[in-house]
Amino acid sequence: MDLATPTRPLRQQWQMPHRRVRLLMLGGGIALAILLLRGQRPQENEQRKRQTVLVETATVRSGRLDVVFPLTGEVKAVASAAIRPEVSGLLQQVHFREGQQVTTGQLLLSLNPAEFQAAFSQARANRQKAEAEVLQARADAQRTATQARTARVRAERYRNLGRLGAVSNDQKDQFVSEAESAEATALSSSSAVTSALANLAAARAAEATAQLQLQRTQIRSPIPGRAGQLQITVGNYVRSQETNPLLVVNSMQPIDVIFAVPQRLLSQLRLGLPVVLDATSPSVNAVRGRLTSIDNAVDPTTGTTRIKSSFTNNDQRLVPGQFVKGRLQLQRLENVLLVPQTAVQTGQQGTYVYLVSGKPKAEKAEVRPIRTGDSADGNVVVVSGLQQGDRVVTKGQFALSPGASISERPVGQRQQEDNPDNK
Repeated sequence: MDLATPTRPLRQQWQMPHRRVRLLMLGGGIALAILLLRGQRPQENEQRKRQTVLVETATVRSGRLDVVFPLTGEVKAVASAAIRPEVSGLLQQVHFREGQQVTTGQLLLSLNPAEFQAAFSQARANRQKAEAEVLQARADAQRTATQARTARVRAERYRNLGRLGAVSNDQKDQFVSEAESAEATALSSSSAVTSALANLAAARAAEATAQLQLQRTQIRSPIPGRAGQLQITVGNYVRSQETNPLLVVNSMQPIDVIFAVPQRLLSQLRLGLPVVLDATSPSVNAVRGRLTSIDNAVDPTTGTTRIKSSFTNNDQRLVPGQFVKGRLQLQRLENVLLVPQTAVQTGQQGTYVYLVSGKPKAEKAEVRPIRTGDSADGNVVVVSGLQQGDRVVTKGQFALSPGASISERPVGQRQQEDNPDNK
């Protein structure tokens, strides 16, 4: 034995060959498993192709598609009147029912008119007095004018006689002075007529104001529409120009809906485009209207612009303040190829469909790349890749692979799967 060579324990020398064998056996097992898996995958694909898959199909058709944009908006009244008292007084009577349809000028509320009736009667009396004063002033003016003319004629006669020496200068001057005094009195009487007429105008204005105040004790609707709820009861004192209205009358027919649309749609917007509001329940039909207004600016914070659509609202289903959903029809495409949206799949190479090919009872699934356009109501426009009359798979694509055998699912089975509650 060489003393320079280290010796290993006998047990380690015994275990070393067995450890190598185990590692070799483990590596061989892994390699065998990989080979088995690689060989089984093609078999599974082949088996999948050979297995018939039940699917649902649809036929590519030519038709019409309305290009729409979903909307959410708020209902606004075309006209809304907040009813507030214009005079202060005690609410005496209510002449309408809450929620009633009212007309323009219809009496809604009455305030106690006693105070305003007294003020109107006094104003009317003042106006009558002013009219009498005008008549008196005109009579005085007419009398003094006649006296002035008579005095002027007499003074002229005595002036001529004075030139001839028939009367003294004192007599002549006396009559001239009387004529001048009469003319001054006539001028003063004429001014009194003007003053009386001014007083009459003021009295008439005061009477009209008092009459208007009296009329304002009867509160009437300024617009036609539906009356809201009354915020006060009979017997309460109301003040003019109240901050809170007594009630609100909203015009209901027609009615507007305000929407906000992205600025990218501005080039496609035009007045008269159809707008359809979604039905609130299956028993209620959708509401149809027209685009009537497009705002002249874009909100920079949201990138949207406001549009307004009008609806007849004959059944008064739309109420101001209500939020509604609908669709704006931007365009109508005619004679385009359509497929159900459920048939279109998206992959790494783009959009595609499973096309039904082959002979009857030996049909297979074929992957067909397509280019699509606009979509609406569950349908998609096919720009290229399909022809009218082609059949595409609409349900069951996840169990398919290219070349897989397919079979149309029976109608009874479709209905049972779509309505599991009917089992």
